[in-house]
Order: sequence, then C-alpha cells, then structure tokens
Amino acid sequence: MDRVLIFANPIAGRGLGEAIAYRIREGLAAGGYDARMWLLPPTELTEDDLPTGVTAAVAIGGDGTVRAVAERLYVLATAAGRETPPLLIIPLGTANLMVRHLGIDWDDDHLESQVVSAIRDGQIVWVDAARCNGSLFLLMVGVGFDAAVVHELSRVRRGPISYASYVLPAATVAASYRFPPVRVEVDGKMVFGPEDGVVFVGNVREYGTGFPFLPQARPDDGLLDICAMPCSNLLDAARLFLLAAAGEHIHEEGVVYLKGRRVRIDSPLTPAGVPVQIDGDAAGHTPVEIDLMPVRMRLIVPR
Repeated sequence: MDRVLIFANPIAGRGLGEAIAYRIREGLAAGGYDARMWLLPPTELTEDDLPTGVTAAVAIGGDGTVRAVAERLYVLATAAGRETPPLLIIPLGTANLMVRHLGIDWDDDHLESQVVSAIRDGQIVWVDAARCNGSLFLLMVGVGFDAAVVHELSRVRRGPISYASYVLPAATVAASYRFPPVRVEVDGKMVFGPEDGVVFVGNVREYGTGFPFLPQARPDDGLLDICAMPCSNLLDAARLFLLAAAGEHIHEEGVVYLKGRRVRIDSPLTPAGVPVQIDGDAAGHTPVEIDLMPVRMRLIVPR
C-alpha cells in the first residue's frame, strides 16, 4: 500500500491545520493509501518515522511550514539513500507564495477527493533548492528592511498571524531602521557595495507583498536571481517598493540585478550584522552564504 505523510502546523489557519489533516487522512485512507499524520515540528521527525514506500508528503500550513517539511524530508531521505518524496501543499499561511506561484486553488468542499486525485495523477513541478547558511529554502532570502520587519514580528507574535499582524512591527521598524550598508558577492565577483540598501535572492518572482522583486526568476533554471537596491532612508525604500509593484525597479540607477549560483552577503561596517529572513521566517543576521543545492524538489500540482 502506498504511504502518504501528512504534516500539519496545528496553529495554522487559526487552528484549522489539524482539522484539515484529519480530513485529508480520511480521504486518503478511503482512496486506498496508508496515510500517516505528523503534528509535531518537522525537525522532530526521525529516520524511524520516515517509512519506506512513501508516495508523497502533504504540507498543511504557510511557506515556513513548507520549507521546514521539505528540508527535513530531504535530510532524512538523503541519509537513508532514498529519493525525497514529492510534496503537495495545502496553504494555511499568510502569503502562501509557493501556492500562488504554482497557481493551485483548492476547493474546500471537495478538498479530500482533489488531494487524492492530485497524488494519484497530478503533475510534478521541479523547483531548485538552495541553502542559506546551511538551511534549505525554496523561495527567497531577504536582507535588510523587510527582514527587520519579520524579526520584529517574530519577537512579538503570539499564535497565528495575518497581514494585519505586520502593521505594528512594520511601524516599529520604520521608526528606527537605519539601512546599514551591505556588500554582495556573486560567483566570486563583488557586484554591490558596501552601500546602504536591501538585497533579495531567490527562485520565484513574487514576494509576500505581491511585488515582483525578482521579475526574471524561474524556479527551475538552475540559477538564483539576485537584486540589490541602494536606499538610505524610508523614502528611498518606499519609492523602490512602488517601482517594484510594476517590475520597474531593476532599471533604476544603482540597482544591480543578475543571476548566479553562489552569493555572499555581508555588512563589514555593521558588526552586529543586518537582519535576514528565509521564506518569511527570521533567520539571523549577516554574513550569509547562499548557494544552489545539487537537487531539485518535486512539488505536486493538480491537473
């Protein structure tokens, strides 16, 4: 019997994550699958909990949950000499960038049957996997103002979040952020700075705000897209963010946009470092080493 692992963030969707996991398990069982749920953090999954014969894994939650599940499955499967099972996403986060990028739109009234059909005969989409300081990511790394907002949200959050949850952290950061200088090296060549600014590195064009900060990005081209934008104050940042809404920011003077495989970002004039976020989660401070991994993750998309 084919096995499916179901990962759910219990607090995602204000508590709906666990309920949806039970629905999916029942639907898969009725469809002839051996469906097993995992409601703990993905990092607690051990090799003994990853049985052989796993046909697919289901991740219920936001982009952070998807990243954590993908990373843990990759680590365990690689250690066991197996192929990482393909991943199907049920979005319950705030931005849900990966689902938006893939164009997935589940019908809640028929969710169980749609999931069974997708696992049985859905399409497989390949997505480049990359690492930031050793942590796997699938979407984007942000360095600078946006990451500072994510860090502040992480500090004050209590339970599930929505777009409204970002308002106070964004206001707090806007009142105090000083846009420290950053320096960017791509494939061994210095391309930006040290200069006041923000940096985005990733696989997909979309960002949490919906702005296409990486408008030329493709998730399967074997390259990372890098965009470094000079800005020294909030007005500069606001102007660039508005230009990004139309994809015009890459033509502005001083903006560096290119593709590469290895990226280093540091802040030599800021001993404490500059905030970093990975797929919407706070991820420490610079310096960071980003590189493509020699593997692509498989994602299941309904036909």
